[in-house]
Amino acid sequence: MKQTQMWTYIFVIFLTLQSQCSACRWLGRYGTVSADSLKLLREMGGPYPENIKVHFPGPLYNLIDKAEVEDQVKFLVLTVDHIISLTDASEHMNSVQWNPKTVEYFLKDLHRQSSELKECVAQYQKPSQKESYEIRIKRHFRTLKKILKKEKYSAHAWGQIWRAVRTHLQRMDIIAENAKKKFLLRV
Repeated sequence: MKQTQMWTYIFVIFLTLQSQCSACRWLGRYGTVSADSLKLLREMGGPYPENIKVHFPGPLYNLIDKAEVEDQVKFLVLTVDHIISLTDASEHMNSVQWNPKTVEYFLKDLHRQSSELKECVAQYQKPSQKESYEIRIKRHFRTLKKILKKEKYSAHAWGQIWRAVRTHLQRMDIIAENAKKKFLLRV
């Protein structure tokens, strides 16, 4: 092999690794933005009623915990987008006394997480296909929306939803941390 060919190969490998690193470097900052989201959620909802039970897809999170980095990041994007969709129902928030600015900042944080994570997903070579976790997380959030509708968007219903969202954000932190560790081991 000629020396110029060798340097060309090395350069191409370096550029490939560089683009993958920069695309998912944001996973290292995910925890900070997510912590801000949790803080804003606390400010919006006040103390969470601990006696409220809401179905949470714990087994799904356990499955995602063991998945490939690509699937973990895709799952984070899906979940954040579903939380955004739930929160965008602001016209139905008349029963709760939340500061509109806090809700706006919360949504900005979520949109940032979504866009940054989508940049990560765009760098993956794995073809996009409908995974079972996509169907299951969609079904879960559909159930949360039904709770809101059934209870006519009452403060109690929003309390249930925010409790579930808080649990999602906390579990997503764990998934993001695991994905970051797996990603760093690859590079």
